[in-house]
This record gives sequence, C-alpha cells and structure tokens, in this order.
Amino acid sequence: MTQPEDEPPTQRQPAPATWIGSASVPSDGSRRRRQWEDTLDLPVQPRTLDLPARVEYVPVPPPGHGKLPPGYRPGPIPPPWQFQKRRRRRWPWVLLIMFLLCAGCCGGSYAWARPWWVQYPASVNVDAGVAGLTKVDDAAARKTAEQLQASLTSGHLDESGFTVAYQDTTDGRAKILVFGATRFITNPARDLDASLRKLGTKIQVQRIREVDPGLLGGEQRCAASRLDGRAATVCGWADHGVIAIAVFAGKSVEAASTSMQSIRAAIVTRG
Repeated sequence: MTQPEDEPPTQRQPAPATWIGSASVPSDGSRRRRQWEDTLDLPVQPRTLDLPARVEYVPVPPPGHGKLPPGYRPGPIPPPWQFQKRRRRRWPWVLLIMFLLCAGCCGGSYAWARPWWVQYPASVNVDAGVAGLTKVDDAAARKTAEQLQASLTSGHLDESGFTVAYQDTTDGRAKILVFGATRFITNPARDLDASLRKLGTKIQVQRIREVDPGLLGGEQRCAASRLDGRAATVCGWADHGVIAIAVFAGKSVEAASTSMQSIRAAIVTRG
C-alpha cells in the first residue's frame, strides 16, 4: 500500500496488539509489555513428530525353536501368576472325600465293635432243654468234666464255670460232656486254640479244624479224639462272652458240629 503524501511517516501508530492466552496483558509502558510487542510478528512454528519412515516386523521364534535374530533382546518374563488358569472349585470334592472317610471310619468302628456288645455279657443255663438230648446226673461224667474244665479256666474276676452231661435219646451209649466258662474274652480264636492245646495233655486230640459256628457267630473248632477207649469228637466254641468245649462219644465230626450248635443255642443267653 502507498502512503499518502501529506502524512509524515513519523505520525504512524502501531496496530493494537491482541493477546490470546490465559495470562494477563502487561500494563502500558512497562518493559515487559515492550518485549511482548516485539514478539507479535514472529511466525509460529508447527510442532512435528519424527516418525520412522518404515516399521518392520521382526518375527521372533518361540523358545526352543530356532535362533533369535541379531540384536534381539528378550523382554522381562511376566510373573507366573499371570499365566495361571482359572482355578476350579475343589470344595465339593473335599466335602465328598471327608464324607466318605467319616462313613468308612464310623462303619468300620461299628463292624469292629458290634460283636463285643452283642456277645458280652452272656450267661449259661445248664438246665435248659436241648432237642434230641437228655441231661443226666452221672457222678463219673461230672468228675471227668470238672477235670477237663481246668484246660480253659483263666481266673478272671468275671469268670463263672459250668459243666453238664447229656445222653443221646436215640443212642443210650452216646454221652456228651460239656464244660466251659463265661467271661470277657478279647480274642476268642486265640483262647479257643490255647484251650484245645491244653486239653490234648489229658485226652488225645488230633487234626483240629475250623467248622461253621452257626448263627451265634464267634469261633468253633472240632477234632477227632478218643474217650474211655471209644472214638469220640471234641468240639469247642468261643466268642466274646463264653468259651466251652464238648466231648461227643461215638459221633463223627459232622454230627458233633451240628449237635454243638444246638447245645450252644439252647443254653447260652446274651445280654
């Protein structure tokens, strides 16, 4: 633009400055204002960000599969808890295992302890009737039974001995001597075997074998023997409340075992 000829150059005034910003404009005539006016005509430089011309992807093989590229440095290994999978709920299995253990423990304890309170205490009634047998009062038979009874007595405080003699109703010559004791027995099998071994010092006992004890349970043994020069069978039973031995004159092992179960069921009372 061309200046008018009638206007001297010294009369020109600068254009008022416009301040854009959050700071206040300095007061007129101050040194700071003059410095600020001198920077109004400076061009604003745009801000630029230096970026690489090209980004290259360098494939990195997984551990144990090939070599790493030159100059590659692996980063820090994340902590192991970042790779843990979601944990499953284990408390149902824990409860199930605890329930099975408790059931097994209680069931095993019941099965182990049941014979103790079922079989002890017990009592014997020698006057009870036995099918097919008649009780006899024979002094010689009673003396023999008392002598044999020493093979199973133990001297316990709760022990009570008994002896009884029977005669078969179908065969008058077949006599049966029964002797035993009621007491608390911790190991019926051990006490019965020991009593049969002691009995072998008084009468001949051979080929001892286990037989069915019947519905009353416990332990029962039978063996071939001889009494007063005749063939006989010795049978014994034991549980946690009673131990007894019977000598059957003129009977086989099978017949004596069946008769022993009948005698035991007739004369023994539990509880």
